Amino acid sequence: MASERTVIVFFAGNEVGGAATHLVTWAKALKGADLDYRYRFVSLGDGPLAEELRQLGMWHGAVAGTAGAVRDLARELRRERAWILHSHGPRMNILASFAASRGGALWTATIHSHPRYDFEGHRLKASLFPTLHLWRLAHARGLFVVQPALGDVLPCKTILEVPNAFFPRSPRVSREMCAAEWRNRLGLAPESRLIGIAARLDPVKQIDVAIAAVARLAELDVHLLIAGEGRDRARLEAAAERFGVRNRVHFLGHLQDVRQLYCGVDVHVLPSKSEGAPTSILEAGYYGAANIGADVPGIRRMLLDGEAGVLVPSGDAEALAHALRGLLADPAARASYVERFQRLVLPNYTPERMVVAYERGYTVLEEDAVRSGWRLPANFEQTR
Repeated sequence: MASERTVIVFFAGNEVGGAATHLVTWAKALKGADLDYRYRFVSLGDGPLAEELRQLGMWHGAVAGTAGAVRDLARELRRERAWILHSHGPRMNILASFAASRGGALWTATIHSHPRYDFEGHRLKASLFPTLHLWRLAHARGLFVVQPALGDVLPCKTILEVPNAFFPRSPRVSREMCAAEWRNRLGLAPESRLIGIAARLDPVKQIDVAIAAVARLAELDVHLLIAGEGRDRARLEAAAERFGVRNRVHFLGHLQDVRQLYCGVDVHVLPSKSEGAPTSILEAGYYGAANIGADVPGIRRMLLDGEAGVLVPSGDAEALAHALRGLLADPAARASYVERFQRLVLPNYTPERMVVAYERGYTVLEEDAVRSGWRLPANFEQTR
């Protein structure tokens, strides 16, 4: 139904990775849905995510700077008569917390990852920003999380779960043909086995553990395909050299269409130190790759405690190599994991469920705020 209850969604225009996929999926799902709220997507600066939302017709402008962003975002809240400011990302959350106070709106955020690991590998930022971020999160009316365990580390009473999701597209070619295309492109033998990772190249992903695991599979002609960019690339390339597998580790850079990776590999691995609800696992399972993931809460929950994929201890390259050796040798086991994943997991992570979870969550936050004595600013003449 039509409504004047407005939500401003605030994000970094240059955001990449899982949070960006989450926002694009949500924006697509909002189009044509029966909504209780009116949505305005506003970015900090420009970039690939802002451009993608612009092409969808869901981007409504940008703010710039730091102090200027707080001022301009508060002004936008008043101009749009927005009830709720909803931010994504640590830096956006800090800015939004101040802007909401100035603009008279309720503030919430979606937490996509463990706040303590958001600046892993940046010594100065890692010592300052997580503490600042957590301090500001304590001022939120409530917080959305993509998996419940994240709520355990957040300084907020009201925790609301929202599922991750993606819009699947039909495979371009068969899995066999896709794998053959990759072997041909990389100059590999027809019998070479392919495993893959699609992730930003960041220390929290522990991609070096996968590289070390490949080095332990010397008896197999197995190749690791890594799709993604990030500040950890030079270190990972050096790790591949150090382990003597540089010719078996292929850095593909950013792939516009990740289907071609998931459709071409037998196994998808995600050895992360921490995860929320990784879209890469959803996509890999949908396109027919068996999943192996680190045994951390977000992955464990998505793989149903090992029923829908293989779990290995985080940081354990030997265990990962053992799991890879077993799955690569057993096509029936791979197929069984994929079947269970598609049947038991994927139905819980749909765009429609994401939209419903957000709208229900906003209602919870509004009702909680009203009970606490919150009132709209005097110049907000909207009615429910």
